[in-house]
Amino acid sequence: MFEDFVKENNLQSYRLKQLYQQYYRDDITSWDDLTTWPLDVREKLKETIPFSKLENFQEYVSKDGKTIKTLSFTEEGFPVETVLMKYPDRNTVCVSSMSGCPVGCTFCATGQMGFNKNLDTQEIVDQILYFKRRLSKDDEKITNIVYMGMGEPMLNLENVARSIDILTDPEKVALGRRRITVSTVGYVEQLDQFLSMDLGVKIALSLHAPNQELREKLMPTAAKNNPLDKLMEVLADYQERSNKKITYEYILIKDINDSKRHAKELAELLRGQIVLVNLIRLNPSTLIPFEPSSMNKTHSFQEILKEEGINNTLRQSYGDEINAACGQLANIQKGAKKAS
Repeated sequence: MFEDFVKENNLQSYRLKQLYQQYYRDDITSWDDLTTWPLDVREKLKETIPFSKLENFQEYVSKDGKTIKTLSFTEEGFPVETVLMKYPDRNTVCVSSMSGCPVGCTFCATGQMGFNKNLDTQEIVDQILYFKRRLSKDDEKITNIVYMGMGEPMLNLENVARSIDILTDPEKVALGRRRITVSTVGYVEQLDQFLSMDLGVKIALSLHAPNQELREKLMPTAAKNNPLDKLMEVLADYQERSNKKITYEYILIKDINDSKRHAKELAELLRGQIVLVNLIRLNPSTLIPFEPSSMNKTHSFQEILKEEGINNTLRQSYGDEINAACGQLANIQKGAKKAS
């Protein structure tokens, strides 16, 4: 994009470095702030490339201020939601790779809104740069990025990979590769292709069931054509090559996948791997018919995994009051307080 503009306009190569510095590192807020470029070239850039392809950012802030959700729109008018979670030791941006989602997991509000489009590389990066500029006003910075927002990253593989290259490029955003996590429901062929790219980022698999039958009920679109045994083969091969830990996301749904039997079956499935099971109590939504597991069953599930030697943690949900928690991104703003 920028490289093509410099080449087509016969600009010297150092102009590209100047743009990278101000756009990605100095957090300018418009092309008018690109003061290292001559005015006439800035004007031409403004006419050729939008400063942001996402428009009309609206913010919704949780009562404790720890979670900020943005609703923005593509040039076609499709909604995109992005979430900033402010932990004591880090600032994590949950980024979307699509507007909507075609996968249709039964427990996920995003899947119920349907699919609008794959986001292109700039639309993905624009989400991160919005929060990067916002945090810089308070001398803060983004420390982590998770591709866990709207959409399935493996079904937008090329743009996701390109965005990771921009985010980790030392001349651009310059984020460490292990600060980025890509979450997937497990499209076998695409995941194998993504892992072969060796991008150095962390992988999180949205598992949510310890067997194929239950997985097909909860995630029918993805699970039917991507059998669990084939998926585990791909991940085992990756771990053998890389010796890297794999995170498994497991949403606990009342009376569906939260029994002691399910816990023991999950432990057996993951035995021998270097894993972290990230347990998440279902975040309810008006779009889905399920309820979260009780805390008693959640703690019992955790304890069984621990006894079976499976490392696990219970994720603290951020932003459910503004429909910003895991599985709630569906362009529903009820109950969310819009920032003034």
